[in-house]
Amino acid sequence: MPELPEVENIKIGLKPNVVNKKIIDIEFSDLVKISHEQGKKAIVKDELEYFKEKIRGKEILNLERRGKYIYFTLNKGYMLTHFGMTGAYFLVNDLSEITNKNYYKHRHIIFYFNSGEKMVFSDIRRFGEVRYLEDISSFKPFVSLAPEPFHKKALEYFLEKLDSKRYREQKIKALLLQGSVFCGCGNIYACEVLYKERINPEKLAKDLNLDEKISLFNSLVHILKFSISQGGSTVSDYVHTDGAKGNMQNFLQIYGKKVCPMGHGTENISIKTRSTYFCPICQK
Repeated sequence: MPELPEVENIKIGLKPNVVNKKIIDIEFSDLVKISHEQGKKAIVKDELEYFKEKIRGKEILNLERRGKYIYFTLNKGYMLTHFGMTGAYFLVNDLSEITNKNYYKHRHIIFYFNSGEKMVFSDIRRFGEVRYLEDISSFKPFVSLAPEPFHKKALEYFLEKLDSKRYREQKIKALLLQGSVFCGCGNIYACEVLYKERINPEKLAKDLNLDEKISLFNSLVHILKFSISQGGSTVSDYVHTDGAKGNMQNFLQIYGKKVCPMGHGTENISIKTRSTYFCPICQK
């Protein structure tokens, strides 16, 4: 699943190329159409004609990221995207420019611009979501979402949550994945930062002292920033808007590894249904 660094790189790749362009038409794949006929609403979470009516003819004024979402500010309303496990945007002049066979096969929405370009949303596993919103501030997942990790109030917020009655008895790995505690962290970076800080992922929040919590937060912010600079992690399917892969996977220390950098065998356990790599010797 694209995490904050990957989504930020999608935004970086799209923003200068879509702002001030008008969406003149929209095309859906047969799979999307059939799913809507069956009442399943794959990918597009609005009625298809409603979505077309609200998006078509609109100009893109801005593009921003919030957590693992991006949203296009239109001259009226917003178009919001979550990438699920394998969602991706491509900006092309011709569909043949999508050279990744899986993403070419699973292209589900095509936005036609007045410039002649096409913005394509592809999703191999179809867990992604695209929708129109009149008001982005009332979008329910945003209401309880923690501040962006680079915001000056994010550390204070993080410490308050870990100390709260609701969260202090929970495992720290599970908490890093909760957007209401920390914004934008996913499974890969949670595993990585806990290894860096030598914290066992099953340790309870209440068992971390203040210095450990602050160090954990700062390390997570650092690793997210570094991953952004490396174009994110391409562990399976993630690619940039031009089809290029990220580079952060070459710096991962523990995620997906059988042996940690110190030469110890790793373990892989499930926490909140997520595969959790850690070193039982290094992480106490």
